[in-house]
Amino acid sequence: MTVDELRQDLSQRIGRSVETLLTRDGETVLEVSDLYQPSPAGFGGQLRLRDGTPMAWELWLEDGDSWNFQSALLAE
Repeated sequence: MTVDELRQDLSQRIGRSVETLLTRDGETVLEVSDLYQPSPAGFGGQLRLRDGTPMAWELWLEDGDSWNFQSALLAE
């Protein structure tokens, strides 16, 4: 999966257009591996919606079969 594909997937999950993906520390994402965390296994970081809204998100594998997703608004 590319960064653009992940951005599109997150846009679908949130229901709003994601413009930018950032690491948990707010750094620019160059590769999907920049968002990976080994324990609990999954992906996460920050993102900015097209309207400028900042959010945090997590996507993790549960039971080896299904992906769970959570997002929340970040205070600016």
